[in-house]
Amino acid sequence: MKSFIAFLTILALSFSLCAADSVAKKKSSGKPSALVEAVAKTLTAPQRAQLLALLNEGDLAALMAIPGIGEVRALAIQQIRPLADVTNVVSADGIGEGTFAQMVDYAKQGFPQAEKRAPSKKKSAPKKTDEEDAK
Repeated sequence: MKSFIAFLTILALSFSLCAADSVAKKKSSGKPSALVEAVAKTLTAPQRAQLLALLNEGDLAALMAIPGIGEVRALAIQQIRPLADVTNVVSADGIGEGTFAQMVDYAKQGFPQAEKRAPSKKKSAPKKTDEEDAK
């Protein structure tokens, strides 16, 4: 019985290691998907160069200004530097096709700065008067 349990444990560990290895291979395949390539082609040469410079040289705050990029993704981008092309950013943990599309949209809009909004005040519903209740 003990040998059977040991066999099952070893089998479970080997499956988990194989699964982790396949995820790592998938992420580091090196070639971005056709969708990522197509989205990147919508950038002009100056937009592409500016986005690449931001990805390679931007500090944490500059990277976090990109829609869809928080602290964790910004740190992941910093870890894979230098990037030869903007499409290589999808090899960073947490960056997929959707986030890349958000980055491209941000670049196409001219890298706008996020507006600082004042906290919104909740408005209460208008109070009913005695005349409205009588109707």
